[in-house]
Amino acid sequence: MDFYKKNLECLKKYRPEIYEKLANFSPSKYKVITSNHPKRYPNLLHLSSDMMAYNNNDPLTPILQDLKDKVHLPILNLFFGFGLGYELMGMLQNYNVPESVYIVIDPEIEPFYHAMKMIDYELMIKDQRVFLFIGDPDKNMFLNFHDILMMGNLKLYVKAINIIDNKLSIKLHTYYYKNIMNHLKDAIREVLLHFGNDPWDSLIGIENIFLNINEIIRNPGIKDLKDKFKGKPGIVVATGPSLNKNIELLRGLEDKSVICAVDASVRVMKNYELKPHLVTSLERVIATSKLFEGLTAEDVKDVYLAACPVIRPETYANFPGERIIVYRNFATFQWLEIEKGILNIGSSAANMAFKILEFLGCNPIILIGQDLAFGEDDVTHAKGATFGEKEEHYHNGERILEVEGNFVPKIKTTETWYKFLKYYEKDIANFSGKVVNATEGGARIPGTEVISFKEAIDRYINERIGVLETIKSSLNYPTLEEIELSRKKMMEKVVDAISYADEVIAQMHDGKILTEKFTRSIISDFEKNGKYDVDEANRLFLQIQKPLQIFSEKKFFEIFMHFVQSYFITSFIEINGAMGSNLPDYKKKFSVVTILDDMYLVMERLIRAMKDSMIKMKQILDNRS
Repeated sequence: MDFYKKNLECLKKYRPEIYEKLANFSPSKYKVITSNHPKRYPNLLHLSSDMMAYNNNDPLTPILQDLKDKVHLPILNLFFGFGLGYELMGMLQNYNVPESVYIVIDPEIEPFYHAMKMIDYELMIKDQRVFLFIGDPDKNMFLNFHDILMMGNLKLYVKAINIIDNKLSIKLHTYYYKNIMNHLKDAIREVLLHFGNDPWDSLIGIENIFLNINEIIRNPGIKDLKDKFKGKPGIVVATGPSLNKNIELLRGLEDKSVICAVDASVRVMKNYELKPHLVTSLERVIATSKLFEGLTAEDVKDVYLAACPVIRPETYANFPGERIIVYRNFATFQWLEIEKGILNIGSSAANMAFKILEFLGCNPIILIGQDLAFGEDDVTHAKGATFGEKEEHYHNGERILEVEGNFVPKIKTTETWYKFLKYYEKDIANFSGKVVNATEGGARIPGTEVISFKEAIDRYINERIGVLETIKSSLNYPTLEEIELSRKKMMEKVVDAISYADEVIAQMHDGKILTEKFTRSIISDFEKNGKYDVDEANRLFLQIQKPLQIFSEKKFFEIFMHFVQSYFITSFIEINGAMGSNLPDYKKKFSVVTILDDMYLVMERLIRAMKDSMIKMKQILDNRS
């Protein structure tokens, strides 16, 4: 049978990007040889080094033993090097779990080419759980890892990743795989940061949502502006130090582009007698409200505060202008069922501005003042910024990194700015239009065209597009009847949620009682007497896990998950890390019970706090203030 022809036809249909690489490929670095095994299994020889991919006496047995030693929880599986595919096939045949994913990375196409000639890989090629990154540069892997880890519950297994390497590929491409590991670490960090790192910090945002319920009910949403500026230029005005160089060029662009500024840029623009059309605000802290202190109604006439209602009520109160409600992709906003428009926003107001312009249909999107790095003399912000040009917290306490600059090989940045940069990288990769970085300084953002702001204006901004008229005519303000109906529905939901909170609290309390029982009767007995009752341990272990079922309920997800998700994810990462370790079974159980003992206690406290916040919202709805 012509395996190569069959595999190639399958690749053409299911993985065309790899098919294109193989279509006119000519091998030159490797040769398939016959091993010394009685069954004459093929082996792969690297010609210049005379090294082989597998044990030439027995190519398969060492691989299967390696898998047996390494794989304890076969969910998230990473393969360094394809070789002839023996490692991957060993996993698929012996550790085939429906929710598993198999990520295969190899900088070379040739080993894969030889594998396609030797073995029928039709089933593997068709398997959607298998991700093949063959012959790809390592720089693409951050985004690839990020997208995969955001699928389903895979993020819960980041401490239980099975890394299976092809020894030959590792030896030949050590530096490449080191870069891959760095991209994996970056992706894990960004994914976990996306879900937060402190539930009490998340509660601040949720409490603000509840306190801002009247702002939400009374004002129009960003959904009204969907694609209203399709194909029209948009400008993000951030507050980096390079904004000083080109802010004057905004003059005259008011009706030729949609200008979306971050909250910190409003005062800077005011100093130049300039106004944006939209202002983004995202921070949940009281300091953000000071960005608008002292502004008059005239200062923000025809300027819309397109904020996410996680901001403090004081921030809304200090902005004496119109509002547009913008939701982040949080379950809490879905639970409200007051439709305003949900965007996948990152963690900065500038990233939010980019996502709003994308939602409006803008193309190109031009960035100015988006340094994401220190300027000359280590300044952090443009002149006229509310908290000064050198914000101290960027200099004290934050780790300083070096990244590629737009106009210099390396430039200093912080972990916070680097996080924002990675959000941009992800968002730009998923954006179908053009992004121009006209910052004229700062860090390089992958995927952007770097030119001066003047050149960007000359090239992309050349006609009037009726920005204010379009915004004003598109926004739908709720009627008094709609406001009253939303208030009534919200009251019903919050009363039901308070009752449901009591159910969850009771479940967490029961779970805590069970973990304490396991600790007393199983762990303590083992530590004191060395006795371990396997049957009783297994019985109790199953009981202890029953309260976890509530986390799978749709109602729990919608009401509480955004609040508890950072702690929930961290806890389950630790649980899966323990279950995926090479510890004896009893030690795995002891570790898991210890984690759950803490988890049930903390979850009970978290849900009680959330219940208190919902009671406050009920009072606001009662008062109709």
